[in-house]
Amino acid sequence: MHIKNLKYLLSLIISLYLLNKISKEIYINLSQLKVLKEDINILILILIVFLPIFYFLSLKLIYLVNNFKKVKIYQAFQATIITYTYNLFLPAKSGDFFRHRYLDLNITFKKFFKINIVEKLISLLVLLALVIISFALSEIDINQLYNLSKLKITLIFILFLITNLYLIKKFINQEKYLKSKIFNFLLFDILIWSLQFFQIFLIISILNIDINIFETVFIFGISIIIGLIPISIGGFGVRDYVIFFLFTNLNIEANIFMLLILFNLRYLLPVLISFIFSIIKFKNE
Repeated sequence: MHIKNLKYLLSLIISLYLLNKISKEIYINLSQLKVLKEDINILILILIVFLPIFYFLSLKLIYLVNNFKKVKIYQAFQATIITYTYNLFLPAKSGDFFRHRYLDLNITFKKFFKINIVEKLISLLVLLALVIISFALSEIDINQLYNLSKLKITLIFILFLITNLYLIKKFINQEKYLKSKIFNFLLFDILIWSLQFFQIFLIISILNIDINIFETVFIFGISIIIGLIPISIGGFGVRDYVIFFLFTNLNIEANIFMLLILFNLRYLLPVLISFIFSIIKFKNE
């Protein structure tokens, strides 16, 4: 078996194993479906928030490549939404590298890879910062999970943050023109992550889960970060298990089944839009 196929098979096994493990340990409760019907306006808002998220992701992509090509918003949105589907099947959001193909850029893939890495590292930097701030302001008792003080956990997060900054600096030294773009990338990512956590907090609200915004950002931010580790298919199973683990061990009352359904709906809904764009692009070609 080819080594890439073997890695993919292992990732699939890990995702299925963790999802199966969760299914055996949670109670499948559909009683809150009635609540969703009553709060249909909030549910619709949860679903459509992905539109501004992908709009700003598309603007960020335009800004990323404007030194090489002037890309129109429709083309950037199309490339973003189509390659997003790849992220569901590839580890660590590596599907975004395929944007090079859909934008028809007149640069080598190696060069696009470098600037794409910088973009991803800055996005991770913002996410790490939001998680650290939220953890510091939350009332989460981490001692329930590990025998570590809040200060020690914060220092570990800061160490990851410093490592991330070092990697950003290393790649920017190879593509010096990106230095002038860092501030705007930070603004884009603060806005995009804020919209994503707003979407998640709406899910928390509609399910009547008693946690505040800081605890929400910490729990789901951690799950997203760990989901980026390239050991599963698009982070599925890993993110879900981290959410299940934290909610269970922090004694947070919630309908975990409905929570995970709505949380993953955020990832699956754009796939439907991506499918439409893929058909349109195929017909045009």
